[in-house]
Amino acid sequence: MSRKFFPIAQIIRPHGRKGEFRLRLCTDHPETLTGAKKIYLCSDSDDTVEALPRSVETVRKHQDVFLMKLEGVDDIPGAQSLRNRHICLPREDLIPLAEGEFFLHDLIGLEVRDHLDNSVGRTEWIMETGGTPVLVVRGAGEEEILVPFSPESVMDVDLKQRLLILKNIPGLLEINR
Repeated sequence: MSRKFFPIAQIIRPHGRKGEFRLRLCTDHPETLTGAKKIYLCSDSDDTVEALPRSVETVRKHQDVFLMKLEGVDDIPGAQSLRNRHICLPREDLIPLAEGEFFLHDLIGLEVRDHLDNSVGRTEWIMETGGTPVLVVRGAGEEEILVPFSPESVMDVDLKQRLLILKNIPGLLEINR
């Protein structure tokens, strides 16, 4: 699956009275957000995008959160109407990654195999937990299997082969079904 847009932040709630809102970052690279002049709003369930991009008026850090204001959003109801939406960018606007790095959303659609090369399923989506991301893998029997995306659980990720290999952890697949 090839995504056209990638979430870099989620709108949490309005901030102040003039249309600003608080953001929760979905990236390890906040400079991607602070450099954005144009963004796309995506729903929280997929990457369906509004017909037109939105122009960014300001992005600033305030204490421990980022605040954003979009053109045309000038009051609390306007900011509130965007709550839970994701701020997305096309891949070409994301910062370049170093060799071996990838975006979490690149893992969606990968075939997941165990350490013995048995098929486990395909990554359907990624559950952002505030801690370790959790891969939601759809197994052959249509069951969902939850796999923590961590060095303790994942042996290898091969984006060219569209493959993710799990480590041999007794009970990992059984307990997370």
